[in-house]
Amino acid sequence: MYTPLIFLALATTALGYPSVKPQGPIGGATPEPLEGLWTPPSHVYSNGQYKQVVFLSFDGMHQSDLVKYIEMFPNSTWASLMKNSIVFNNAKASSPSDSFPATTALFTGATPRLSGIYWDDTWAKDLYPASSNCTGPMGAEVDWSVASDYNSSSLTGGNAFNLSAVAMKLNSWGVCQPIFPHDYLRVNTIFEVARANGLNTAYFDKHPSYEFVNGPSGLGLTQGYFPEIGAVAANLPAIMAWDDLHWSALSNVTAGHYVNGTGTIDFSIIGANFQGVTWAQSNGGGYACGSTLANPIFGKNLTTAFKAVDAKLGVFIKQLKAAGKLESTLLILGSKQGQSPVDESTLTHVDPQKVINATGVEVSFMTGDDAALIWLKNGFDAVTAKTNLLAQAKALNIQSVLAGDEVWEYGFGNPRFDPRAPDIVIYAKDGTLFSTNTQTENHGAWVPDDLEVPLVLYNPTFTHTNISLEVKTTQIATTILSALGLPLAQLDGWRSEGTPVLPYLGLPNH
Repeated sequence: MYTPLIFLALATTALGYPSVKPQGPIGGATPEPLEGLWTPPSHVYSNGQYKQVVFLSFDGMHQSDLVKYIEMFPNSTWASLMKNSIVFNNAKASSPSDSFPATTALFTGATPRLSGIYWDDTWAKDLYPASSNCTGPMGAEVDWSVASDYNSSSLTGGNAFNLSAVAMKLNSWGVCQPIFPHDYLRVNTIFEVARANGLNTAYFDKHPSYEFVNGPSGLGLTQGYFPEIGAVAANLPAIMAWDDLHWSALSNVTAGHYVNGTGTIDFSIIGANFQGVTWAQSNGGGYACGSTLANPIFGKNLTTAFKAVDAKLGVFIKQLKAAGKLESTLLILGSKQGQSPVDESTLTHVDPQKVINATGVEVSFMTGDDAALIWLKNGFDAVTAKTNLLAQAKALNIQSVLAGDEVWEYGFGNPRFDPRAPDIVIYAKDGTLFSTNTQTENHGAWVPDDLEVPLVLYNPTFTHTNISLEVKTTQIATTILSALGLPLAQLDGWRSEGTPVLPYLGLPNH
């Protein structure tokens, strides 16, 4: 039924987004050569223990979901992999846990305070609005959702970004220019480190804007593949068919080809994202009545999504083995973020406009799902806004509010100095979604349902081990570099925040 869709996406030409700096390829076809821009690709690895690292994110999955699935299906692929896996059963996603900062954490090892990425749709006080030609007052929405696509109804996103929808800035020469996703990132990525050391990299995700993992150079990916998920039908079969695009791309790169199955190339870092689980959680048929994070009860759709992942994962392991790469690969399985609420009886939708009105002050922008970030017209109004919000906390399902310096003290950027840091951070009561849509779950907050994620590292030479030490998804970035023998000192997240390599793997932390 979905074969034409799959063929179209895999056969598409490289997406040619305009940019003011050299742009890495982010489409599905064989990329143009980049001679002279990086060290020539080499098959000689820098004393690394592994020749390639593959990271697969099954968005929305909790560690408790994985435990439950293995209990339900003890002969599954997941259950089989556990025999040779090191399992970090107390892994935590980024805060905020929205997909954009969650992805940033994985591949930079940096927190939002350093990376400047707080959500996929935020406000920047130092940028000009889209289509403004850098005139008028500063302050702009920066939206890296489907809104940045030239054509969000096309799998290719229209082969371009919508320049009338992206924020602008004056460059060092006083020329007004649009901001592209990779320009917005303040730190480098593991893909850039790998490319700078002569290795090839590939990554697949859900929107063209996820080319931001190219990093500030714009060249971190040898090849990216970002079919627009918003272009497919809003039902589970269509979402799983979209996932199949990524599984097909993964099959091709595992076999030593580009995403579209042509050419010959060895990739050292491969990352891919899958959406079936998170869609099932968010759109009904996810968790059954009575579910809790500690004891999830799968509904029909979530069971279907998990079974599909399990089957595809089994095929992928066979493909790695057939390619002679199984023992030389460190396979990392996890999720960018969890999903909330697992107990859907607590679900309450709150209109974001009511929250904005409740501040009693001028608001520039609010973003949120199961938490909220607010940027004020005047940062000095933060304490007043907090007082007013707390006065209506019961009606708005607000648990607590951070304002001004409290935002920095909690671990975010300081809104007094950082033009991207929010002035107000709202912690909602469990089950709250600041939205007017029909979704039953979402993510972005730092509640347990959002933060608890699986983290499984597999290699056939491993002996099963459960590690209860709390670890962060930021540590995946440094672990990938260390596994390949690449210098951590070249990663901004490691230098500035000291993000350590995951323990108990025998990998160096330098």
